[in-house]
Amino acid sequence: MPGLVSAAQIGILPNDNQESLTLVESIDGKLFHSSDTKAKPHKVMKMTLTAYSSTFDQTDEDPFTAASGKRVYDGMVAVNGLPFGTKIKIPALYGEKIFTVDDRMNARYGSNRMDIWMNAPRKSVDAFGVKRAVVEIYFPESPTKVAKADSI
Repeated sequence: MPGLVSAAQIGILPNDNQESLTLVESIDGKLFHSSDTKAKPHKVMKMTLTAYSSTFDQTDEDPFTAASGKRVYDGMVAVNGLPFGTKIKIPALYGEKIFTVDDRMNARYGSNRMDIWMNAPRKSVDAFGVKRAVVEIYFPESPTKVAKADSI
């Protein structure tokens, strides 16, 4: 049985052989198919960017564990004011690379600054310096339940 969604709402129905259709709702209330890779960013803003690594002078007493509880990894960023799991792109510096918010910065930096985690020596991290760039923000998806119909 195919899952049914109001075609007026999203304009698509699943194939006959699909048992369900997964839709996600963005922060602004728009529904889209979870495999839509061409989704537009929810927000675009200019931010101050810095970098950090897992050293005691740049982190807390556990430099390899992020504020989300996850172990540090390439593509992790620290940002205040955005939910964990938020995806970030910085096209001018990193093209299509996707970063994920899984750490926080000291509160004194506010929410208009982002720290990019690097698996690099302190000298390389310092060489990154302070940059300003436009970032694309993609809020975490929240699954939306879809009713199923026995017949159309």
